[in-house]
Amino acid sequence: MPDPVDIIVGRNVRTLRAKRRISQLELGEALGLTFQQIQKYEKGTNRVSASKLHQIAVFLGVDISELFEGANPTDGLARPGLSPEAYELALHYDKLRSTAGKEAVKTILSIMTGESYAEALG
Repeated sequence: MPDPVDIIVGRNVRTLRAKRRISQLELGEALGLTFQQIQKYEKGTNRVSASKLHQIAVFLGVDISELFEGANPTDGLARPGLSPEAYELALHYDKLRSTAGKEAVKTILSIMTGESYAEALG
């Protein structure tokens, strides 16, 4: 399972790249990588090395710290806005393959919290 910091860095790379209207292919070519590798970085599937982080920051014209925006330095696991228990629950939820299973989990949680799923969203 991807590390939360890798997910945050990947999301930031994707956002900054898209703002500059640079394709995954263009970024990959600039770094000597395939666009598939850029996809893996952006999903957090593959960890970006320190040297590649530096190259990405230079190519995108940003300070390297921008690639870590949203990662809480005091939280070693960098779970954006979630408690450790909520993060663990979210990881298990994402592993569910059944739509019915996911709906059942949402229904159970809605009943336990006393609010409907629609109320929880809005």
